[in-house]
Amino acid sequence: MFRTFRPGVALLVALYVGVPGVASAAPSPRDSAKALIAEVQKTPAAKGAARDALAEAERALVRADRARLAGDERHGAALEALAFEWAQAAKDLERAAAAEARATALEKELGEASAKLEQAHTLIEQTNARRNRAEAQLKDLEAERAAPHPAPEAQPSKPAKAPKKRAAPDKGGSE
Repeated sequence: MFRTFRPGVALLVALYVGVPGVASAAPSPRDSAKALIAEVQKTPAAKGAARDALAEAERALVRADRARLAGDERHGAALEALAFEWAQAAKDLERAAAAEARATALEKELGEASAKLEQAHTLIEQTNARRNRAEAQLKDLEAERAAPHPAPEAQPSKPAKAPKKRAAPDKGGSE
């Protein structure tokens, strides 16, 4: 009658019937809200961006406790769900604050990198200008060296005039 045992079919049947331990139950909104509140309170955003959302989440939990103590389970559950929503909002605000801080840091780094890039660009332009001036000077010197120099004109050389000697005056002498 039975051909073979199929583990996939057995798992589907177990999930459908609801065998304990096979499928895990989701945590209640109250537990989830408390976990998120505790997580966000550890971050710097708890004192800043998420402060109001955390206060509202805690306030909703207190109101849920009071409703349950009064016997109003329906409103207690709704207030716990509200607390979970506020806790999620606080977590989102914490993530947004962290992303904003990271964006600010990246913007600062970008500004510094842009300044360094501009400085490097200016140095490259100055170096190219110096190189171009040096090349122009080198070409001028090479052209000057390659150009034939005019030979000095051959002028008949005149003998240099010797200075005239003066006769020394006679000073009584022997004649």
